[in-house]
Amino acid sequence: MLFNDCLSRLAGMKDKKIVIKLGTNAMTNEDGTLNKPLITDLVRQIAELSENNEVLLVSSGAMGSGRAILKKELKYDEVTTRQLFAVVGQVRLMEMYANLFEEKGKIVAQMLVTKEDFTNRNHFLNTKNCIESLFKEGIVPIMNENDFVCIEELMFTDNDELAGMICKMLFADKLIILSNIDGVYDKDGKVIKEFAADEEMPIHIISSSKSSFGKGGMQNKFGVAQAVAKNGTEVFITNSKTPDVLTRIVGGENVGSRFVVAAKNS
Repeated sequence: MLFNDCLSRLAGMKDKKIVIKLGTNAMTNEDGTLNKPLITDLVRQIAELSENNEVLLVSSGAMGSGRAILKKELKYDEVTTRQLFAVVGQVRLMEMYANLFEEKGKIVAQMLVTKEDFTNRNHFLNTKNCIESLFKEGIVPIMNENDFVCIEELMFTDNDELAGMICKMLFADKLIILSNIDGVYDKDGKVIKEFAADEEMPIHIISSSKSSFGKGGMQNKFGVAQAVAKNGTEVFITNSKTPDVLTRIVGGENVGSRFVVAAKNS
């Protein structure tokens, strides 16, 4: 599909709530450093979408950014090492986002959350109010797990789970999960284009396929996608490197694997 065709289709779509989840493996190079040209292009698409829609980005990458900055092995326990990489990397990650979005005339806001922000009623309402206020001001919220305080019971399984919770909070119209693969594959390696919300997970999908840089695997993504679709949000699992992937999906094209919204009982 031509780029101009995407824009013309987007022009007819107003005020949709769209949550985009950008995973670690979808935004980094093979060595774990940030793929800036790829991120720059995704920012372009998000900026375009945010002209007519309310778009929230759930972005991983803080620890990958921290690894690239510190450039050494840290001699601490696993939790402390993760904390140090995250707090150092989050600054650089948001600096990059702020600069890239500013070039497109957009302001961004950083939101770091824990599971408690979704289980504590006051935290939940405050978070929801803040997001909706940012939307009203045309500001793009960029959310990540707060890795500094997220230890054990406060941790999300991964940012897929976080994105799913945000969709439920906002009654989102679409969730787009960007990965480093084209979608959910069948046993022969071909993308399965569509799933019903209650369809069983293919038996060949196993969590051991996840990468060393990311926390989640396809098993987690599939589970989140099904739960979100059952709750009324259309979901796509697709490749971040697909040209104009975001604008094409919002424009009505099925790119990757689509999870159809469950039919409501009358």
